[in-house]
Amino acid sequence: MNITTLYQSIFIAFIPTTLFITQQSYAGSDEYCSPDFSLDGSDYNACSNLPVLIPGNDNKTNMTLLLSDLGLARIKTLKPDLNLWSAQYGSVPFDVSLFPTITENKVNNKRKPFKPDQDKVSYEERCISLQQGQQSFTNQVKANKNIPIAEKQLLIDARSKLIDCEKSIGLISVNPNWSVTTRQYASYLNGSILFYNTNFSAASKIYTALSQVEDPWLKETAQYMLIRTELNTAFASAQDQYGDINPDKINHVSVKNFFNNITEYLKLYPKGQYVASARGLMRRGLWLTDRQDLLVNEIVWQINHPESPLYNLEMDQLPAELDRRVFRSKNFNPKLLNEPFLLTTYNLMQMRKTGDENYKPITWTQLNSQKAFFKTQPELFQYLQAAHLFYVQGKNQDALSYLPKAATQNNSALQLSQQFLIGQILEKQNKAQAHQHWLQLYQHANNGNTKALLETALANHFNQSQNTQAFIGKNPQISQAILQKNFIHDFANEKSLQTIIQSSISTQNQKNTAIYTLLSKSLNVQNFALFNQNIQYLPKDANQYKSYESNDALKEQPPFSDFIWQGSNITPQLKCPDLITLSKQLVQSPKNALLNVCLGEYMRHSRYGDYYYSWQTENNQTNFKGTPFARGTAYKNIIQTEPNGDLKAYALYRSVMCYSPNGTNDCGDADVPKNTRKQWFDQLKRDYPNSSWAKSLKYYW
Repeated sequence: MNITTLYQSIFIAFIPTTLFITQQSYAGSDEYCSPDFSLDGSDYNACSNLPVLIPGNDNKTNMTLLLSDLGLARIKTLKPDLNLWSAQYGSVPFDVSLFPTITENKVNNKRKPFKPDQDKVSYEERCISLQQGQQSFTNQVKANKNIPIAEKQLLIDARSKLIDCEKSIGLISVNPNWSVTTRQYASYLNGSILFYNTNFSAASKIYTALSQVEDPWLKETAQYMLIRTELNTAFASAQDQYGDINPDKINHVSVKNFFNNITEYLKLYPKGQYVASARGLMRRGLWLTDRQDLLVNEIVWQINHPESPLYNLEMDQLPAELDRRVFRSKNFNPKLLNEPFLLTTYNLMQMRKTGDENYKPITWTQLNSQKAFFKTQPELFQYLQAAHLFYVQGKNQDALSYLPKAATQNNSALQLSQQFLIGQILEKQNKAQAHQHWLQLYQHANNGNTKALLETALANHFNQSQNTQAFIGKNPQISQAILQKNFIHDFANEKSLQTIIQSSISTQNQKNTAIYTLLSKSLNVQNFALFNQNIQYLPKDANQYKSYESNDALKEQPPFSDFIWQGSNITPQLKCPDLITLSKQLVQSPKNALLNVCLGEYMRHSRYGDYYYSWQTENNQTNFKGTPFARGTAYKNIIQTEPNGDLKAYALYRSVMCYSPNGTNDCGDADVPKNTRKQWFDQLKRDYPNSSWAKSLKYYW
């Protein structure tokens, strides 16, 4: 874009509009973020992004991938969790918030990025140059031959006191006996003090005067600082007491001066040291005035001119800027998009599944109307057509006709996306062919993220086929610890777990995870014989395995001490034996009311409580034989079938307490209405008024 034309359009068509600054958080941002390994790709999931162009990715991920294909971004491989027991993430899928940490510029930003002191990070524009500005000032003073040596140190010492953007300091008293240049540099310091202390009007007067002096560095830097001063003035004028922007309060004179100052600086210093920074600051003014048309044009120009001295994009930041300032602006207008990069991001966003009844995905006609905009990237457009047919229309076979007929090298995000979509289509048509497709791609993968994606796809097949050998050993085919953990914990059946435990090639971590899973799940499904058969594999010092309460060597191991339960006494008459004795008794008397209550006591007192066991029930994807245990069901059976006595009183008490303290049932059984809980409460109070349970129970939640 021609610079003069750009600035003219700003002033000719300048109409202040609302600045959108509300920051939306992704779904589940206040909840625990965990990956979904199904690789579905259709539903938005900030926790489960993939290194391919899919609707389910966050916009920022898709943009980063596109920037990589444009040769602007370099994406490294995320480091997976290495400890098997505590693993939560592999390399793929990944949390979108981690993607910027592995993204870097492939083409250098011509603006020298500010590197703020990590202990004093500020998100205010005026503060980001505080530390680097000190170094720049010091270097100039040391090199300036017109400043006497004694006065150099005075200036350097004075600048060193300006170290905190939030701390106000007094102005420097300029000594008339100093040299002219020293007095000018001292005045510049006073302008900086005023600038960092938010006295922008006074700072502007000093910078204006200094922009006319003979010293080259002072003259250019002062002209540049006028840009920043007016920008901060405009922002300050519109901020309310909470720091939010009120568009009605924006000082439009400051905004106009800001753009004028950029024009003037670039005219005076077309090869100046701040040209890239000045051009970058212009985008902030476009945010402020919500000139989306000019903002989009500027970013597209930047993307297409990485060799220009005005190039100022940071690949780890640009996707977030675009997502917030363009795609999530309340004044976003898709008609402003007319090139492949932004259109692809928008199209994928509009293909996501959503529960919003007012949402309508982009139509086939709307998509095809964009074809002319993709004349330089026809293959990318064909991929979007295939994605629409698959994700929106469900026409899987038709989608294949828009994808390559032969396997590609997968050297780009687009090529990998094409092959991934082919694999997703095959998953719905022929599982065996899908498996071979993933395997062939995996064998030729030479990129860390690509290999991790294909490994995850293969793991899903091995999970279903109970291919134990793929997950165990020191160098298994499935190398990511989280995928090994998922198989052992969620998919492995009794036979597979026993194979892992007894195999000579299994690592100790794999064995330990399998032992804990087998023992806990056998209890969960009430397969007490299986539990008794495998309790022998517990480490001899199992009581030392207390998870994060253990010593350092055992912190990342399963909490085997959970199985060293010594029993408890409900009353002097109602006694529960230790867990091993209890499990042996339950083999002989699985329906014994007291023994079932005792199993409930064990689960209630275990490290993870009922939540762990109910979670296993809900997520039990194994072929374990048995019926999931729920202590709430045991209490109900006693209430319905047992004669009056302490056991029934305790069952009534515990049945009510299942809903303590907020009305949510944590006993694993089906919920009952509040009036049923009241009946239990009243029965306990009526039939057992002298029991400690009746006396202590005050609510029925």
